[in-house]
Amino acid sequence: MSGSEEGVVLALMGGVCVGNCMLPLKRIRAWPWECTWLVFCVVSLILVPCLIAYFAIPDWPHLYIALPPAAWLPSFLLGAGWGIAQVLFGISVVRLGMSLAFTLIVGLGTIFGALIPLVTLHRSELFSRNSGVLMAGCGIMCLGIVLSGVAGKMRERTTTANDASGAIPIGPDGAYLAALAIAVLSGVLWSMLNLSLTFGGPIAQAATHSGADASTVSLAVWPVALGGGFVPNFAYTAWLLSKNGSWKLLRHGVHDAFLSTLMGMLWIGAVAIYGVSTRYLGRLGDSAGWAIYQIAMVLTASIGGVMAGEWRGASRRSLAALSLGVLVLILATVTTAFSTR
Repeated sequence: MSGSEEGVVLALMGGVCVGNCMLPLKRIRAWPWECTWLVFCVVSLILVPCLIAYFAIPDWPHLYIALPPAAWLPSFLLGAGWGIAQVLFGISVVRLGMSLAFTLIVGLGTIFGALIPLVTLHRSELFSRNSGVLMAGCGIMCLGIVLSGVAGKMRERTTTANDASGAIPIGPDGAYLAALAIAVLSGVLWSMLNLSLTFGGPIAQAATHSGADASTVSLAVWPVALGGGFVPNFAYTAWLLSKNGSWKLLRHGVHDAFLSTLMGMLWIGAVAIYGVSTRYLGRLGDSAGWAIYQIAMVLTASIGGVMAGEWRGASRRSLAALSLGVLVLILATVTTAFSTR
């Protein structure tokens, strides 16, 4: 298996893991959303990234001390922008359901996250064959996003307010459009996660100088980028915990705490796998790998949403539109994978 093929497999594996990371959310028994999200964020954005970096990167965290603020601040700020998207993402999953929320947010994040590094860091290859294939893959994915969005709208028209989808009924009078607007904004900001890694070159170089292996230097960037993402996540959840008086609930609910921790482990494990995959995908790895990783996430979430009952009671037309969207996304995955050859 060639390096690019290994990278594609790793990116797909990461996408499958993160596409399933929200499934435990549907099994939470007593905790409100803010309790679950706080534990999820502490585990996935602080504890596990720091533990991984500690064991994988020599001289961590001391290597940051020698870096000027200009070296790590871009990754931190981009991570904070993604953190805002993460908050909106959590809201969107509850309001729209896992399938539709994942499709819209991750789809838009894929387009921006793949094309911005291509335009800013690989201008000399902008009109190359591989770039053309990558752009074609993103274009095909746009079609898949549209089809999935249409399917979601059809589902809203045919399911009742008390359906089994797990989504909060959002009702008429523009509420559906408001929920979609939250998801779109989240999708635009979502790409900043990839940008925080892409523009973390100075941190990766410092890790290389400390003796880290080339395949793991990106892990030194994650504590900085995800630390930035933790700030808005913690601020929002702390506000909700105080507003709703939910802090006391954190002392109880071992079952819910376990599921929330599992969500965090699945998510950060997937992110780490993706970070490694970009090192095997050639010069366009930061663009193509992100696209493959995100498309795999959408596919997994869509299939998982169907299996979880989100589309129970939906019309045949909506299911047909969703199925066609999934097939188009598979085609987008294959097309994007060819851009790494």
